[in-house]
Amino acid sequence: MDYHSFIPLISALLLGLITFWLARRSRFTIQKNAASRLESFAETDRPGLADRVGDMIVSRLGLSLESWKRELRWAQIGGHYLAKGGGPKTVGSVLGQSVLYGCAGVLFLLMLHAFGLVYWLMVALLAYYPYLTLRGRADTVREAVKRGLPEAAALVAAEMSAGNSISLGVERASCLPGPIGQILREAVDRARADGALLFSQAGVTGMIVRHFNDLGFPPLETFAARMDAVAAHGTEGAKRMNELARDLAM
Repeated sequence: MDYHSFIPLISALLLGLITFWLARRSRFTIQKNAASRLESFAETDRPGLADRVGDMIVSRLGLSLESWKRELRWAQIGGHYLAKGGGPKTVGSVLGQSVLYGCAGVLFLLMLHAFGLVYWLMVALLAYYPYLTLRGRADTVREAVKRGLPEAAALVAAEMSAGNSISLGVERASCLPGPIGQILREAVDRARADGALLFSQAGVTGMIVRHFNDLGFPPLETFAARMDAVAAHGTEGAKRMNELARDLAM
């Protein structure tokens, strides 16, 4: 095989990279006057092509894509995959990107008459790339949450040592920047919206445990369980919360 045989492969890779870059960076908006700017503002939350394609496939085929949804949820905690107006995108957005990238790669190979197995494998990898990107971002957010647990625990412990309740400590910790603060804010907001307690009482599971367990991240689940136990210890709570903070800091 001479070097000419690699031209279709290199071309397909370049096309995929260009397509990915354009999809993430470009803004194809033409604004000619005040009316067009108002129309653009009104449409900021309208789904794009990838969103529409992916949502249609999910709806027509009845796909659940639970693992994709879980990874998307974590990525969104870190501020990724949000619409222009701030609302969350659906898993169809990622699936739509995969479909569009795959179709672009197939079309390019057909144009070049490159039908070798290696080329088709590269198209498959190109189509899978949006999900790999999603997982990478979700993993980054999970790592950030894990690193933020000691600081959150220390802040709650400090509030309890000052004579405040553990619930107030959690509310203060929810003001922390980053993913751990976001997750705590979500738990506090859910508790207020549902009229529920943050911590378990009288056999009713508290919102901290419920919300953290919903995210399916073992270090977070353990943290919630231990804080729930601290809340049940009354006057010994501050001491136990300090122990938890020290354990996490080690």
